[in-house]
Amino acid sequence: MKILLVSEKSAGHVYPALAIAEKIREKGVRKNNIVFFNNSPFFKADIQNRGYSVLGSAYKFRNFLIESAWRCLEALYILIRVRPGRVIGFGGRSSFFLVLFSAISGRRTSLYEPNLKMGRANKLLSYFIKDILRGICPWPKGKNHKVIGIPLGKNIVKKSKEKLKKEFNFDQRPVIFCFGGSQGSTFINGNFLNFVKKDKDDSYQIIHITGKNNYSNLADFYKSVSNNKIVKKFCPDMSNFYNIADVIVSRSGASTLAEISFYNIPAILIPHPGAFGHQKINASYLEKKKAAFVFNQDTFNFEKFQTCLSKTIWDNSIRREIKNNLKKIRIGVSYEDFSFNSII
Repeated sequence: MKILLVSEKSAGHVYPALAIAEKIREKGVRKNNIVFFNNSPFFKADIQNRGYSVLGSAYKFRNFLIESAWRCLEALYILIRVRPGRVIGFGGRSSFFLVLFSAISGRRTSLYEPNLKMGRANKLLSYFIKDILRGICPWPKGKNHKVIGIPLGKNIVKKSKEKLKKEFNFDQRPVIFCFGGSQGSTFINGNFLNFVKKDKDDSYQIIHITGKNNYSNLADFYKSVSNNKIVKKFCPDMSNFYNIADVIVSRSGASTLAEISFYNIPAILIPHPGAFGHQKINASYLEKKKAAFVFNQDTFNFEKFQTCLSKTIWDNSIRREIKNNLKKIRIGVSYEDFSFNSII
């Protein structure tokens, strides 16, 4: 039986799909019987590098009617070519017709939604599909909803913090890990840079994943900063950085929150203002549980952000409280603990 995993352009769609693909392989399904749909050149290359077949076209135009017509034809072509017996959709506009046609043609079809707020495509598809898999627990569950958590990849494991610090030539001072998602965030980069400029203190260490657009300017700035630091434009495997981080500054996509909860790291979250509010709702959930601090981009106050980040770095009681509250929230599920039976 061939299995089609229909992912989209964001890490929140792709990485749970990859983790599920690896679990399926463990049960004896051959790699060439697992096919991905993905239309992002960036993630498409990553999936292919792992040995999986990937179908899906990236269109330069964004006219809704024209794109919809092409996606309809593309969906029919892929279903005829692949002939999957099992389809799992992970959300997104480009994948809508492929998942819909799979369901109405009688194939066993599931939806997976990692966020608290169901995406528009998944919400519409949920009227046609009975098997709904959810990532975060508090969502009101109907009889067709099953909470399975957010599956993490094989590389997401806990390692010795002291050993890794030595490998990176870091010492015992606290480590701030700043990143803005797979494509980076100019807003987060700029405000974290201001924090480093105004702080003028090398009593903490820095890991900063900038994204490709801001990397050159930030790399030049960091040459004048005396803090121990690692600055990269992108890092496909951030598990080592998570293991040595004491505080995180980041967006609040579902995959990021899954990793933060798994590694139990205090975080200052700055949700992406778009994405139909998914990240704001995700972050708000952690904030209500006192498991993270949240600063919304549209009402951002740098002075409050600066104070909050400084206190989180240096106040052990604050970090301890957040860690205790994170332990109560089960979002990220390690590869070893993730149940194959929950998806097949």
